[in-house]
Amino acid sequence: MKRIQIAYVAIVLLVILVVVPSRSMALTPRCQVGNVSYKIPPQAAPAQRIQTATTVYGSCVTTGEDYYSIRVDLVDASSSSILSSNSTPIGYNATNFLVTVENTVTTPSNNGTWHFKVDVYVIRAGGTGGFFLLDYRSTANATIQVGTIPVPEFPQTAAFTLTVAVLAVALLRRRRHA
Repeated sequence: MKRIQIAYVAIVLLVILVVVPSRSMALTPRCQVGNVSYKIPPQAAPAQRIQTATTVYGSCVTTGEDYYSIRVDLVDASSSSILSSNSTPIGYNATNFLVTVENTVTTPSNNGTWHFKVDVYVIRAGGTGGFFLLDYRSTANATIQVGTIPVPEFPQTAAFTLTVAVLAVALLRRRRHA
């Protein structure tokens, strides 16, 4: 009798662990981000608020009963902190979608090349992760030149200045004799 109870419990656990998740996962709508492109200014001043636009193309296998949206996070590459997050709805029909999400972000306060990531999420209404997160894409190659690009300085020694002066005189003499 005890063996039958153990076998019954084992079968119930097996059904719960294998059959139930695969059945619920089969019913879960699947989404796929096909392409992500973004528009950012190539250069900005330090501590300047700038606007970015991320265009997301993708598709979902959907019944039309759930509401979908795209969330775009701009993430600083060095600190991994989210600098800006914004969502734009796709709607109920997410079979094929083309959505543009705008973010506003403030550039760093010092000059240099600023590297950041553009993280894109397809989300079903009701949550932001786990069961509600349907696809994710990250692009790590976004850069903006903040401030001016430093011009390399050439060392100017007395010998360098003398050489330039001698060459200038030689070129002027040659030009006069030609």
